[in-house]
This record gives sequence, C-alpha cells and structure tokens, in this order.
Amino acid sequence: MKQVELLESLPGALESCLRNVPDARIKSVKREVKYPSGMIVDLVVILRVLGQERTLVVEAKATGQPKRAREAVDQLSRLMRARTTKNTYPVFAAPFISDASAAICRESNVGFFDLAGNCWLSLDDAYVERVSPQNPYKEKRDSIALFSPKSSRVLRTLLNEPKRKWQVQQLSKTADVSMGLVSKIKRALEEREWIATGPGGIEVVRPEAMLLAWADAYSYKRNGVSEFYSLEPMADAEVAVAAWCRENGVPYALTGFSGARLSSPRVRYSRASIYVSSRVDSLALNTQLKPVDSGGNVLILKPYDEGVFEGSQTRYDLQTVSPIQLFLDVRSMAGRGEEAAEEILVRELRPSWL
Repeated sequence: MKQVELLESLPGALESCLRNVPDARIKSVKREVKYPSGMIVDLVVILRVLGQERTLVVEAKATGQPKRAREAVDQLSRLMRARTTKNTYPVFAAPFISDASAAICRESNVGFFDLAGNCWLSLDDAYVERVSPQNPYKEKRDSIALFSPKSSRVLRTLLNEPKRKWQVQQLSKTADVSMGLVSKIKRALEEREWIATGPGGIEVVRPEAMLLAWADAYSYKRNGVSEFYSLEPMADAEVAVAAWCRENGVPYALTGFSGARLSSPRVRYSRASIYVSSRVDSLALNTQLKPVDSGGNVLILKPYDEGVFEGSQTRYDLQTVSPIQLFLDVRSMAGRGEEAAEEILVRELRPSWL
C-alpha cells in the first residue's frame, strides 16, 4: 500500500477501533505535522475521551514488520523525549501489525492500530484492545515467495547451520540459488528481524520464529506422494527401501514419523514416510510394496525440491532428513504430528540454537 493511501485510510480505522469506547470521538486529524524539534509526524489526532482531550502522534509505515515497527518506536520515543506537547500519546500504524511488532510496541508503551482491526491504546482515561485473526493486507515479499522451493533452500541452509555467519556469495553457492535471490530473501528476513547483518556477515538471530513461520506455510503434501501397503513391520519396510536405494545409487531419506522415531524413542507410528528421488516404480516392485489409492502404510515422497536432502544425517545406519526438514514434515502430518514436532524442537533444535 502506498503511503498516501495508508494515511487516507488510517483515520477511519482508528474510528472503528474507538466505536465501542463510551464518549470517545476524533475531533481533528492533521497530516505531516512538523514539531519544533524538526521531526515530522505522519498524523496528529486530537482525541476526546470522557471529556478530556488527548493528542495521538501517529507514525505510519507501509509495512508492519518488526524492523519497521522498531523504527517507528524509536522515532516516536525521540519525539516524546523532546516534551513538545502535553497529554501526548505515541502510536504506530500500518496496514497489518504482526504479533512480533505488537510486542515491540507494548514493551515501549507505544500504542498501535492497523487497517485489519488490531488495536492497542493504553491511555490514562481509556484502554482499548482489539484483535483481528485475519490479515486482509498480505504484503508483497520483495517479489519473491519467501517459502517457495528455491527460496526455502536459503532458509534451510541458514537454519541447518544457525551459528554460522554467511556472506551473500557463500550462501548463494551453498544453497545453489542466484545471488540476486539471496539478496531479496535477505531483505525480507531482515524486515522480520529473523536475521541480522554485521561485519562478519549474515547470521540467524530468531531461528525459532523463522522456522515456525515456515512450518505454518508448509505441507509435506507439496511433495509428490505415493501410497503403498507393506505386509512387513514398518521398521523392516524402511530397511528394505533404504537397502534398495543404496544398492541402486538412488538418494533417499526417512522423514515424518519414520525419522521422528529415530530421534525420540517415545514416538509411536503406523505409517512410514521416505523421500526417494527417482525410480519409485522399480523400488516398489523390488521391495514388495503394493500401490494403493488410500490407506497405505508406506508413503514414498518424491521431493518437491532436492533441497530436502540438504543436511541429511545417518541414524542407526539409516539416512534421515535434517532436523529442520523433519520438523517441517512431521508437523504437517495428522496423527500426533504436532506432538512429535515439539519433541524434535525441544530435544534437537533448541539446543543447537543456544
């Protein structure tokens, strides 16, 4: 959204937030007001609540991502320290304000509201809080889909080595994507404050936030999924598939509950999940897997991108995907998938981020 469009829409959004507040109304709105300190505020709103007037100084940003929220909070804090007016309350506004950005505002006692209906104003004579679960203002992500197959290679590379500092060229080579794409992703991740760039290069600062956002946008079903039925116990079927793949030079890796049970002995499962890069029909024929339309107990996943094999590990002589890929896959699976994913997060991922 362009800044001029945003400024035109904000007074109406604020009015909606105040609709259920007794004796509250907007008296006036001025745009781009310059204070004696030289600072220019996007909006100055004179608000009357319970017979008292309050001045809201509003800093508006075209995006509500954490980096922009922090910038707005810093600007408003400088204005408040100047003590140019009495009864002044600082407010951040954007098309949509994320939970992370809202937390930044609350910590600094800066109010906020957005066009989606989210609002938090903690005034002396009134407290207003509204939460909207929907975001009708999906932002363009620097012309990229942050969690698309190629883009996710960059995220996977960063999360697989969370303590490493990267140069753009190194990251491009390791993730096997162009430097231009890495630069676009870098900007998008910086906006969300998931990474920081310093003298040593790019480093992950909020790995869990990055991973959870990716997991929310991910489903193992983006892979090609073929269902089979095996008469053998799951563990034996997995060993047979692994042996055939090794003998025939076909990349494979256990994932889902198959990988999770090798990570945590508490995981129980009744369906195997295995990435196999090619020759699935030949594999099935030679390992006695019967194709079925539904209800299979062995899932063979044809990778949506070869990046799923990055960071693969060997556990008990079986190849498994990285803990990052394992978390993504198992979390999107039914049948206690979220519980198994939490185990991986607690036992493997969080310790690696410390």
